[in-house]
Amino acid sequence: MLRISKLSDYAIIVLGHMAKQPGRSFAAHELAEASGIGSPTASKVLKTMAKAGLLISIRGARGGYQLALKPEQTSIASIIGALE
Repeated sequence: MLRISKLSDYAIIVLGHMAKQPGRSFAAHELAEASGIGSPTASKVLKTMAKAGLLISIRGARGGYQLALKPEQTSIASIIGALE
């Protein structure tokens, strides 16, 4: 059996939510609320995934996070690898 960390689990949940609207930018607090994850934890997960190239971080008033790849091009292994 494969055991993954809570952060990896949270990342999968957040990316699943983002995959429903792939071209849209999401604010960290919006993703935290939608997924039921605390804001500090969601921010940590999002920053880690952006650093790994899974997300694009956009600064500014209309900024947020976007998927770097199409949802079908992002594997679970790459998500786990980014956070483990």
